Amino acid sequence: MPRILISTTLAIFPLTLLPAQSPIETAKADLSRAVSELNTTQKEYSDLRRSLYRDINRLDDEALQLAKELRALERAEEERTSRSKSLEREVEARKADTNYATGILNQYAKALITRLHPAENQLYLQSLEAGDQRAASLLENPAAEIDERRKLAELGAERVSSLLQGPRRFDGKALRNGNQALDGTLMLLGPSVFFSAKDQSFAGVATVAASATSLPTVVSLTEGGDTISAAIAGKSGTLPLDGTMGKALLTAESKDTLWETILKGGMVGHCILILGAISLLITIYKVVEITRFPVPDRRTINEILDLLVTGRHAEARQRAATLRGLAGEVVRTGVEQFYSKRKVLEESIYEKLIEVKPRLERFLPFLALTASTGPLLGLLGTVLGIIKTFQAMVIYGTGNAKNFSAGISEALITTAEGLVVAIPVLILHGIMKGLAKGKAGEVESIAISLVNGTSELDKKGKPITSSTPPADDDEDFELSSTTPTPA
Repeated sequence: MPRILISTTLAIFPLTLLPAQSPIETAKADLSRAVSELNTTQKEYSDLRRSLYRDINRLDDEALQLAKELRALERAEEERTSRSKSLEREVEARKADTNYATGILNQYAKALITRLHPAENQLYLQSLEAGDQRAASLLENPAAEIDERRKLAELGAERVSSLLQGPRRFDGKALRNGNQALDGTLMLLGPSVFFSAKDQSFAGVATVAASATSLPTVVSLTEGGDTISAAIAGKSGTLPLDGTMGKALLTAESKDTLWETILKGGMVGHCILILGAISLLITIYKVVEITRFPVPDRRTINEILDLLVTGRHAEARQRAATLRGLAGEVVRTGVEQFYSKRKVLEESIYEKLIEVKPRLERFLPFLALTASTGPLLGLLGTVLGIIKTFQAMVIYGTGNAKNFSAGISEALITTAEGLVVAIPVLILHGIMKGLAKGKAGEVESIAISLVNGTSELDKKGKPITSSTPPADDDEDFELSSTTPTPA
């Protein structure tokens, strides 16, 4: 270690000429200087380190102070952010409340216009529409808009208050039965409105139905017109109160008679009704014809078969000659051909039988035709009526929904007429077919009895003549299967 210090000292300090000393003394002197320099350096290092520690402590204190200030600023910022968000939420809530209040007031104003009686249009309609337009122009100023709509709500409250206070009379105009405009006095009494002309020539009840104009439609009453005029004039009188708010009057006024409904059906409707009338006449005729169609009873047929089986052909012919109608012809044919070959008998009877069914079922296809074409004709009339309605809409527009609905209603009359005609005719056609089938079945039963009666000849041992068929040519009678049965 001393050697190092000496070398360091020699490196730092230049060599100088010193008095001759012993090496030991020189080494000690160098060692003393090095120790002194080491102490000086250590002291400087200690001072410097203490200074650095002080600076570090001071900086630490400053850092702690800045951290405290930073945390305080962050807390302040969080508080400001929280207050800002709270204020934003409050603003949004106030906006929502404002929009809700504005919407409610707007809906009330719109509903109030629709709930006004047509007679009240002359009192409130203009003010309500003007106020709604002013409010609509203040969308950028919610406070002013709410204030304007509040005035409309106050106007509605004033209207209700005036109605609760009793009858309210005012001069105005009204439509006489929806056509002629008259000047007079209107009286509001609850939901009912009464009108009396100035010249006392007309009085009636105003309906709630909207007309093409803003004026109310007044319907006159067969009785009570004088009492309405007296009540409006302030005198005593009896007023007719309609719980349906005029709808019963409109229903009674718009109710058409049967003849008026038929006239509204037009040419197509007339054709449908003519087909229905013809079908009804045919049905009456067929009921009489089928019920009076003569069919011999079983007792008579048995008597004739007994005569034939016992060989009394002449008596059987005389007995069959008394029978009437196509069924009698079938019996007479069976009697004439009773002793012929069975196949000849069957063909002869079948030839007569095929005339029975067409006779019984004649005119019935017309009923089926009417039942199938009635709804189609009704649909055709409806389509033509709707075409006319839309053509009127093109010319006059769609401003009056009442006239448009009336046109559609008239167009549907033909459909109703087609169904009214087709359904009963279809039922009657089925009934007539059943009656005809029953009568044809009775005649077929007689024919089968005549054919089956030939089997009794063999059982009784009757001689087989030239006209009698051989036993091996006998065939089962299939008349019911070969004869077309009614549908």
